[in-house]
Amino acid sequence: MKRKDDAVSPVVGVLLMLVVCLIIAAVVSGFAGGLAGGTEAPPSASLDVDIYSSINAGAMPPWGDGYYVPDLVIKHLSGDTLPTKDLEIKTYFTNSTGTYKGGVSSEETVAGDAAWTSFSASEYCGVLYLNDQNRFGDDTIQDSDTGNDNWFGNVSATLRPGDIMLTPGNFCGNYDDNDLPSAPHKNPGMDELFGVECSASYTEFKPGSIARIIILHKPSGKAIYDKEVVIQ
Repeated sequence: MKRKDDAVSPVVGVLLMLVVCLIIAAVVSGFAGGLAGGTEAPPSASLDVDIYSSINAGAMPPWGDGYYVPDLVIKHLSGDTLPTKDLEIKTYFTNSTGTYKGGVSSEETVAGDAAWTSFSASEYCGVLYLNDQNRFGDDTIQDSDTGNDNWFGNVSATLRPGDIMLTPGNFCGNYDDNDLPSAPHKNPGMDELFGVECSASYTEFKPGSIARIIILHKPSGKAIYDKEVVIQ
């Protein structure tokens, strides 16, 4: 009797192809599932940003007329509560010499000036802080740079609807400094945020200039605010 094996090879080939296809499908399914599981939806919030080249701060009549200083204000208009530890702020400011990048992504701090009574060179503030004395008290300025509950990036600093977050401009001088708008005080929070000395005239940080502000939600990698803001 003669043995014939002609049909064996095609069957084995088909089986091998099925096995390979099943393995590929399993790998692709696992990879896709891992990607989907690691993606977090961004929060939904309406924010507004105002940038000032020079505003009056520290004025408290009759003791003094205050002083002028650059500042930035972020307002939470509506939507989800935003833990600032989950946020990153990126800035792009362009003048005649180029584009400067800055921002803040964690609880970063800046020091004051020896000439300022309430924010001296040995005292610290966050680059941005939540202005809510009812929730955080009035101890925004600290003797240590280790952190504070209302500083941007702190686990306790949650930005809620109705909240305002700003740089420490209202601490960068004294009530009676009486400086003119043409000679604004240095604001270390603004300088850190924009990567330039915003109070110096040569940087052209002035009304009508444009700065792009991006506020990112770090867990999702999505922007919840991305606009070009006209400096006031």
